[in-house]
Amino acid sequence: MFRAGVDLIQLDVSVLDGKRQPVTGLNASDFTVFENGVQRPVRAFTSIQLRPNAGTAVAATVPLDVVTNQVGQQEGRLVVILMDRSIPSGQPTLIARKVAVAAVGALGPYDLAALVSTSGAVPQNLTADRTRLINAINERRDWSTGHSKELKDVMTIPDDALSDGRCLCGLCVLETLTRIADAVQNTPRRRKVLLFIGSSVIFQAGPRAPSADVGCDWRVSEARRRLFDSLALSNLTVHSIDPSGLASLGPQTRAGALGGKQGEDGPVRRLQKMQTEISELLSDQGSLHVLPDLTGGRAVSNTNAPEAKVPEIFGESDTYYVVGFERGMSDQRDDKRSIEVKVARPGVRVYAQRQYTVPAVEKSVVPRGADAPMSLEKALRGLLPNASRPLTLSVGAFAGSDTASAIVMVNVDVGAFANAREMAMPLEFAVSAVNQKTGRQIAFARETATIRFKPGTSNRRAEANVQTHVELTPGDYEVRVAVSDPATGIAASVFCPVTVPLFGNAPLSLSDVIVETTDRMPSLPASATQVPTTTTRRVFEQDEGVRALVQVYQGTQRTDVIVPVSVRTTILDAKGRAIRDQLLALTAKDFTNRRAALALDIGALPSGDYVLTVDASLARQKTSRVLHFAVE
Repeated sequence: MFRAGVDLIQLDVSVLDGKRQPVTGLNASDFTVFENGVQRPVRAFTSIQLRPNAGTAVAATVPLDVVTNQVGQQEGRLVVILMDRSIPSGQPTLIARKVAVAAVGALGPYDLAALVSTSGAVPQNLTADRTRLINAINERRDWSTGHSKELKDVMTIPDDALSDGRCLCGLCVLETLTRIADAVQNTPRRRKVLLFIGSSVIFQAGPRAPSADVGCDWRVSEARRRLFDSLALSNLTVHSIDPSGLASLGPQTRAGALGGKQGEDGPVRRLQKMQTEISELLSDQGSLHVLPDLTGGRAVSNTNAPEAKVPEIFGESDTYYVVGFERGMSDQRDDKRSIEVKVARPGVRVYAQRQYTVPAVEKSVVPRGADAPMSLEKALRGLLPNASRPLTLSVGAFAGSDTASAIVMVNVDVGAFANAREMAMPLEFAVSAVNQKTGRQIAFARETATIRFKPGTSNRRAEANVQTHVELTPGDYEVRVAVSDPATGIAASVFCPVTVPLFGNAPLSLSDVIVETTDRMPSLPASATQVPTTTTRRVFEQDEGVRALVQVYQGTQRTDVIVPVSVRTTILDAKGRAIRDQLLALTAKDFTNRRAALALDIGALPSGDYVLTVDASLARQKTSRVLHFAVE
């Protein structure tokens, strides 16, 4: 919701024809919005087309090295790939990975995706970096907690998913789905898509023997209600994809068929087992239709190549609309109101948020320090960062003096916390690093500092870059930063992934790239010293001095002889043309403690979008870094 004289509720709306193709060419007059059954005026309208065309700029394909917490206000998809515990072991697990990889391949240039499991782990949070997503998908881990049919044939104790202590009553699945739906609320300019990859979902527990009854019926009912309520508020479209493939039913289709023992009727037992498996299959596949039917998604099953359906699923959200309507007035707060969106086109299906909650009156001032610690901790949690104040964050890994760890430089711009009365104010900070493989927090620090803000200009807002660092061993991490104003209790956060290379052992490696600027101010005397400032900005003015800093390493723990390294730096414009191209030959004298520092001038360019590429090579060893920036 945003305020512009009136309260507007923004909705992302998908309109599909009878063949599930997006309907294009609609305008505001085609939409009618009803709140609690009463028509409300449409005050804002945007048509969004995501399908990339042949003229997509080179820079759009380069992952950004700076992230923002304003992902909900950007256009594109938010895609959550959920690997469920019901994925059968063996071949279905391989197919599940194929489906997930196909989803990454279908991402558009401005989409963000995350990989989640129903155990609550987040192997990869929302990112546009396809390499990170693919690595997380292919990480050696067993998504399944179920048993194969062959094992079930010989189990003496019946397999009972409701009694599994790792996910009692199957609640972990419904709770994970609810957390995802909660997290993507209030992102009206994004299409939200969840790919549920699994073979079943428990929506009903049913009656159970007293000895096995742990209250699953009531627990599942409550969890289901919370999930459905959250889905109504989020407009998250759920697609269920079963990786089990075409089913072979009955023990006679498997080695070691039941029956054949003395006193047993083998054919009768096999028939009973087949009937049981048919009933279970119909129940499982029926459960996979529940959420797609509720949210307008698809249920894909009974195919050995479900990954082939992924492009069609993504095609449904190539076009969507953002509709802002004026909400009705009411003295009640925190009440839920129903939403219905209609489109003046015959034979179309419309999918939009079905409810919203009237926000409570916010307190403008909170006593200094009140609830600030809780605000910081809460801002660090969740799938999406807290966007109450715009933040930008850059994170870069450099080899440390301690050969066992790297120094990860953290730079966050908190300029949005500035106010007109004070150009210096205390802010509270919390920084955490989470291991992407285990989901565990590896490092955490918090502090309070007085921040001085650089006044804004006509082209940009106030700026205050705050630097800190954490020491991490090689691996993949997500760095999370939360910032709070203790005077108001307002907190915001921003998340950024980082990979720490094997600086110590790798024959050749590069640090990440950081950027520093120096304002060129003609009013200063020529002898005045201008101090460069590290910045998270990637859009620069032509009168700024801008340098990209990167370090080259030849194994900081190695003892072999330093050899020449070739470094090529290239700046391409939006059309892929080389604006600058330089080849550097680094020799032993350029290295100190097995590292060489480069400062690359990327200023004094015409207006436009650019990509800086740094390619280093040593014999057969090659590595590179890229930086996307613009000049206006």
